[in-house]
Amino acid sequence: PGWHLECSVMSEKLLGLPIDIHGGGQDLIFPHHENEIAQSEAAIGGQFCRYWVHNGFVRINTEKMSKSLGNFVTIRDIYKRYLPEVLRFFLVSSHYRSPLDYSDQGLDEAEKGLKRLYAARAQMELALGRAKWSETKLPPDVGQELTRHEEGFTAALDDDLNTAQALGHVFGVVRLAGRIMEDKTLAKSREAADILRRIQADLAAWSEILGVFGRESQEFLAELKTSRLARLGIDATRVDGLVAERQEARKAKDFARSDAIRDELA
Repeated sequence: PGWHLECSVMSEKLLGLPIDIHGGGQDLIFPHHENEIAQSEAAIGGQFCRYWVHNGFVRINTEKMSKSLGNFVTIRDIYKRYLPEVLRFFLVSSHYRSPLDYSDQGLDEAEKGLKRLYAARAQMELALGRAKWSETKLPPDVGQELTRHEEGFTAALDDDLNTAQALGHVFGVVRLAGRIMEDKTLAKSREAADILRRIQADLAAWSEILGVFGRESQEFLAELKTSRLARLGIDATRVDGLVAERQEARKAKDFARSDAIRDELA
């Protein structure tokens, strides 16, 4: 009980009351947070907190991750194998109230998704470097589709911070950009360039909100490549040397050696 009152005193001193958000795990809803509300509001004579945000458990093999069960990993351990942004992307890929099933496979999928977003941003940057544009008109449903994703992203976050659903709209605009850039006629259109710039602006704004895919594209992709090579135990210098050696073998018509190097590279 005394600890609850100390929390309300510290909150009032440092933040002012009522505070906006109080977080915690779902196991704290009852009785811990109900007691905290009762005691704090009795002490201060008013509202203690506007929003209570309770996150789902992190699970491994359907069991709650915990020190007592010995089935836990630390963030420090994860960072030895994955970039910090990959973990952040993995976390926002689920709704905060949903159980989070931790696995290396889940992190691998998050890494692929993050790479896809950065690669799409890099591709748009290249596409927009065109000097001349045609006056070809885009189908009206292109702009409508983009608007639906923009509105959907905001609606998802307004719906109890549904970051998983919001990311669905992020990938939606990336798919739209991909279809535009793959169409040789539309890709040269001035209207298409305007849509791509609008998508770029959306991604920049959304990256600020979600805290992911906000770095310079080529810088991140290069760092990701280094991280993946290290995790797989692949020496990039040796790979480059084998590629060069294979090219020389092909020039010399030493196809047996060329095929052997190809197999080693595979």
